[in-house]
Amino acid sequence: MSLLPYNGPALTVGNELNKLASNIALGRDAAGVHYRSDGIQGILLGEAVALSILRETATLYNEVFPGFTLTRFDGRTETICPDC
Repeated sequence: MSLLPYNGPALTVGNELNKLASNIALGRDAAGVHYRSDGIQGILLGEAVALSILRETATLYNEVFPGFTLTRFDGRTETICPDC
């Protein structure tokens, strides 16, 4: 019953958001609100919408925006930049 320091892989915002989305989907599955396939497809749909919004927003900056790279749920990398 004590607090132990974390000794795992590096924590990132992306990993924490992925974990949060998965936990919400699994919780809704367990509660009987959705089927498991609904949770998976909901995560993928949310990811597609978020990527679309990020791509559109990247073109609106007045400043120089070099872009960034993120990892999708399936492990592929996605680059968001104004010229991509």
